[in-house]
Amino acid sequence: MRTLIILAIILFAGATVYPQTTRSARESKNEKGSSRSETSSRSVSRSGSKSSQDKKSAPSRASKSQGSRTADFKQKAPSRDYGRSSASRSVQETRRVAENHDRTSGSVSRSTQAPLRPEMKGGGNTTRSNENRTVRPDNTDRSRNQTSSATRVYREARNTFTRENGTVMRHQNDDVFVSRRFNLDFNNFDDLRRSDDFRREFHDFDNWNHRRHIRIINHYHYRYVPIPLEIRRVRYIYRRPVHIDLIWTPRLLHRFMYYYPTHNYWNVEYGQEIETISAYDAAEWVGTVKRLYGKVEEVYYSPEDENYILYIGAPFPYQDVSVVIPRHIANDISLSPKWYFENEHIWVVGLINLWEGKPEIVVRDEDQIRRY
Repeated sequence: MRTLIILAIILFAGATVYPQTTRSARESKNEKGSSRSETSSRSVSRSGSKSSQDKKSAPSRASKSQGSRTADFKQKAPSRDYGRSSASRSVQETRRVAENHDRTSGSVSRSTQAPLRPEMKGGGNTTRSNENRTVRPDNTDRSRNQTSSATRVYREARNTFTRENGTVMRHQNDDVFVSRRFNLDFNNFDDLRRSDDFRREFHDFDNWNHRRHIRIINHYHYRYVPIPLEIRRVRYIYRRPVHIDLIWTPRLLHRFMYYYPTHNYWNVEYGQEIETISAYDAAEWVGTVKRLYGKVEEVYYSPEDENYILYIGAPFPYQDVSVVIPRHIANDISLSPKWYFENEHIWVVGLINLWEGKPEIVVRDEDQIRRY
């Protein structure tokens, strides 16, 4: 019974309090709406007064000229300085001056204009156009080698060959001929031929060439059926090696003079490229220095003169070219030259000579021959 009485009291109190709270909330909302309407009416009245003033002053503004109108409406606000340095200000000023100059003259375009650089801290202005830059003349005469009569006309550097007219030809002579077995520091060719080292090489090579053994084939035990050169040239084409730029230079001439001291006539001009030819064409280039390539069909060791002979194209005596390698040089290349060269593609750089009616190349240095 007590609980029912308490619930009735609570309901009665709530019923009496709720209408008062809702009434106060409504009154406050009405007050806010009235204040907003007052502010909106004030703003409308102000805008109306401004539009009326503009309409009144329109005839007076229309009387002004077009130049003054653009000056009044396009006038920029003063730029604010937020701690920028004097260098950036000077750059902006120079850019403005340049733009005004371009607009007035109209001769120089913005694309061709050189970029402007800020001033240095020391005060020197580094803004220069490309037209005002001066290029120092390249004095090639001072950098030329004065050690040889040939190098006075041609200047050699590493992997480059500079002619007298200034053209540069890159070569790979230093990459191919790596060894330094020969003395190449002579002033001219006459001193080279009069030197003791060259005379010693000359006598050794001459004696070796005269003591060479002539091979004789026993046809009774030999049953090889040769194929004519014209047919093999068409059907069996040798695989070409990687191209190498070899240029005939004074240093290369000195080296080949040591390789072949008995040869006197070198009909190769400085700056000319050493051509790469096939073994089929070797007979057409006898007496010249070429880079020759082909496949080794037979390797023969001659115990009489201690030479290894590589026969390219076909076995002896039907070979296209024979490559002669002394034993001490062949042992520097490989401990088993027969196994190393037989049935392999090789290229050789050397002087092509005739021996017993067949073209041959004598290898005097291990740098002259490669397997590929």
